[in-house]
Amino acid sequence: MRHRREAWGLIELLIVLAILLILAIWLLPKYTGRGTEPSGQPRRTPENAALAVQCRNNLQQIRLSIRMARPTGEEPLPASLQELRLPGEMLYCPVSKQPYWYDAQTGRVQCPTPTHEGF
Repeated sequence: MRHRREAWGLIELLIVLAILLILAIWLLPKYTGRGTEPSGQPRRTPENAALAVQCRNNLQQIRLSIRMARPTGEEPLPASLQELRLPGEMLYCPVSKQPYWYDAQTGRVQCPTPTHEGF
């Protein structure tokens, strides 16, 4: 009659812990922002991704406010973003903390952070 073993042995348990430790070491930098991507850029973290979305939303709201300030399209563009009377924190990129670039001639608003240029 064979004796059936129910519990894990010490060696098996150590192997599982070693595998989990290797996975944690490999994945942790991706979520803490340490290290760089293969392209040399800083690693994107969930927090940085959320701030980039907030930046995109700020730019969208500013552009909408500029359009609303000119209901018929014949009024002049605002001379500065401060004329729109938006909350102060909305006029800065949440990632770089730099003010958005505004061209009063064309009404174009841009983020100074290079990775946000396409927004």
